[in-house]
Amino acid sequence: MELDIIKNGYLECDKGFVTLGRGMGNKVKIPVFCFLVKHEKGNVLVDTGFSSDFQETWGKRLKFYQPILETDVIKYLRGIKIDFIINTHLHIDHCENNSSFIGSDIIIQKKEYESAISPKIYQKLAYQDNFNGNLKYRIIEGRLDLFSDGKIIIIPTSGHTEGHQSVFINLNGKRIFIAGDACYSSENLKYNCLPGILWNPDKIIECYEMIRGLRGVQVIFGHEELIPS
Repeated sequence: MELDIIKNGYLECDKGFVTLGRGMGNKVKIPVFCFLVKHEKGNVLVDTGFSSDFQETWGKRLKFYQPILETDVIKYLRGIKIDFIINTHLHIDHCENNSSFIGSDIIIQKKEYESAISPKIYQKLAYQDNFNGNLKYRIIEGRLDLFSDGKIIIIPTSGHTEGHQSVFINLNGKRIFIAGDACYSSENLKYNCLPGILWNPDKIIECYEMIRGLRGVQVIFGHEELIPS
């Protein structure tokens, strides 16, 4: 099995959107990642990132977040068959390219799918306008071992959104936890900082405690630069 970490680019924003109550008023650039997992039974893409057309599609969001494209995910994956997409959640920076992978099974928690169709007012701008709920969604509730072999395991990590999910990967014996926005960064974890956009603060803190308890696992935070191993 192979893992290809794709840096879609960055979001430039006020630091308060990343670490609520810490560094507010300062501009930061946070990375946006997608992950291609090449499994023996199919190619799996964890998150699809933001579109190269963000200047036209992001609308009012551009007042708060400025995407900086580094890799056009669609062009990068051209010629590679994507069998499954796992969206950690359906905020626009994690799923905007979903519709470019026609035929892929898109695996998402039931609560997240419902939230994207009818978002709460305080998260409305985080979700896509005119969300396309007619793609090939595979709606799940709870934990899923995708290939029943312990190599790609989806676990619910609600908090940032009601239906957020993270992904455990057993990469040839190396254990990796793709947190998504269950935890933006190690700073959030260190200081118990909430993200600026959230659904349930208590659930977020529960996720932080779970992540702290991981042993022998590489944690990839949702919006933090990767340190070369």
